[in-house]
Amino acid sequence: MCFFHFCHRPPTLHWVWLLTLSLGLSAQAQVTTRQDPVGTLLNQWYSAGTAAGLSAITYENRDDQHSPLNAPKYPQLEIFKHDATSGAPKGLASQLRLRPTVGNCSMAAGATQGGSLPRLYQMEPRGPQFQMLQYLANNLMIYPEHQDHDIGANGVGGYGDLFPINNLYSIISQGSSLSDMPFVEAVLSTIAAFPPETQEMLIKQRVLMPTVQSIFRKSNKMVVNELDYFSGNAHPVVFDSVKLDEEKMVQLAHEMTPAKIPPLVQISAVDETELLADKDFFEKPNTLTHKLADTPMSIARVMRGSVDEYGMLLFLGKTADLMKRPVKIMLQVLQGDPKLVRLDYSGKSPYARLRVRWHPPMITATGIRSNRVDIAVFASNGISVSAPAIISFFMLPNERRFYDQRGSLTEIEYQAANPDIGLPLTSKDTRWLRAMLDVSIAGDGVRSQLIAQLLTNEERMAIQAVWLPLNKRLQVINSLEKDPVRKDAAMKMKADLETDLAAALDNKLPGGRGLTVRSAIARSLDTLSTFPDLYFSYQKKLTTLATNSTKPSATADIRNEIRRLVDLGILIEQASGKISTATAPDKLSPAERHYLRELNLTVLSQVLFPEALDRSIAPAWVDPRLTTPKPWRDVFRYDETTSQRLGWIRYQAGHTYWFDTQGRLLREGPKHPDKAVPVKYESNATGQLEWR
Repeated sequence: MCFFHFCHRPPTLHWVWLLTLSLGLSAQAQVTTRQDPVGTLLNQWYSAGTAAGLSAITYENRDDQHSPLNAPKYPQLEIFKHDATSGAPKGLASQLRLRPTVGNCSMAAGATQGGSLPRLYQMEPRGPQFQMLQYLANNLMIYPEHQDHDIGANGVGGYGDLFPINNLYSIISQGSSLSDMPFVEAVLSTIAAFPPETQEMLIKQRVLMPTVQSIFRKSNKMVVNELDYFSGNAHPVVFDSVKLDEEKMVQLAHEMTPAKIPPLVQISAVDETELLADKDFFEKPNTLTHKLADTPMSIARVMRGSVDEYGMLLFLGKTADLMKRPVKIMLQVLQGDPKLVRLDYSGKSPYARLRVRWHPPMITATGIRSNRVDIAVFASNGISVSAPAIISFFMLPNERRFYDQRGSLTEIEYQAANPDIGLPLTSKDTRWLRAMLDVSIAGDGVRSQLIAQLLTNEERMAIQAVWLPLNKRLQVINSLEKDPVRKDAAMKMKADLETDLAAALDNKLPGGRGLTVRSAIARSLDTLSTFPDLYFSYQKKLTTLATNSTKPSATADIRNEIRRLVDLGILIEQASGKISTATAPDKLSPAERHYLRELNLTVLSQVLFPEALDRSIAPAWVDPRLTTPKPWRDVFRYDETTSQRLGWIRYQAGHTYWFDTQGRLLREGPKHPDKAVPVKYESNATGQLEWR
């Protein structure tokens, strides 16, 4: 694994010690040298004997002081000393620390080279188990997400949310190097603020870090009322330091008497849907199991398999309160569609049943695309609510599934396209100006004809009125940037333009539809992507436009996408070169319409709006440790009378293959089930899965 980081050192800290000595204070007489409200509170409480301080706590840095704690600010804190003979360990913690320990490591690999340290843990068969042992040994590490949780898709801007597991065994910070440090300090301050008898009990009972996590999540600025604690607002997979409320954290910790210590949730999966390789799912033998985590506070599954839904029976009976009080257990969907998740728990037995259906990609409140469903289990003792245990279900980003009205699975696509349409990721991106022009200008051929079906003339004129002065300013700036003497002035003018552009995108358009400039553009392009006849109605004109596109690969990109859909049996190419759908246009299934949308996305970004849209045309990226690409689609067969599944039809490379329900190939078709033969799967030289 090749890690990279930015090397820089903090300024000298001698002045901190001089200040301490000049005040005549013993290093142990105060929790911190911080002069802010949090530091003032900690020292006042410690001096009064109502806060425990940090003498029982150790700090460990694992990035060779790349992102170091300013240790002299916390004179009571013990600093972990690594063995001088072996050098300072770097990267993932691999050993439990006997003393309560808070640590950090600002190291990571690129998203496609292994990812952040938390994702490395999640991809190791024993990684979640070790993290759980850390959690219950009073050890807590903080790591940056680096490139694993950013707006964008397939590397254009970012890769979205790449974490298959959401758990509380560490804290993951939004950002890269140094983004972890605000959380390290907040956790240390929280631990220091506990009353002495509370901190002692938390450490002795090994629930220090679950209690810290409960306080940390209740204090998130996204949590504005009590109900928010039971939502995804309080429990995202990654935390932004902007939402950190350290003062609230220390206040809650200082108020926590032993009687207010929350319960500890413990869960286990005692029964669940069984998935069989080569029958329910297809992977090479050494692929990670779909059971990524089975620990008392974190269960995680990859949604492989051709089942209609995934069921799980949870045992909750080990959930306990330190004071032996009865506990009330609550289950809640943190992330996902409640209509696709069923939670059955009466409270009368220690068992709960959940059923989860496949989910399409979700856009979170922060604008990041995620493919993970999170379900939380909370416990209350009547005074305090626990930190949750979380059950995660990860949908493979390169798969799409389709269901009929009965809820039965009808089809799986295994090489799904990147779903992002390619609009600018930020409001200050000047590509928005090109998008404004493209949707507002009249008389420019195919593009204008299409947009005229979606926006009124009044709306288009209003967008052009917004675009015109902003574009004039951009042209002036572009001219000034060529003059070295005027470059600084151009930078200032561009910053002002970007600010005004961001505001202009929210301008309301005339008419009664309530559209803004931004929503009109986004809605129009999204609607265009769903036109099933977009390519076929304008095939000749689009071919010409592709030749003249500002994206040199446009012609090849369209051709490759058509070839893919021909291979999958979605399209038919006639000898004349004319392309049509294999199914009559008025009988297209939802799955077939989806494939046509994938073609349309390529048409939009490469041909019709090449200067406005920036989109990766590759299949949706997925971690190769989780699955192997499959160049086929499976369409499931059912008995028309009994609705019982009979098997599936596989479309690949322009051929059609029939399989029975056991995953055997029907070499002579469905009328000869006695001729079924087993199939073996393995990866080929190109990295794709093949079968024989």
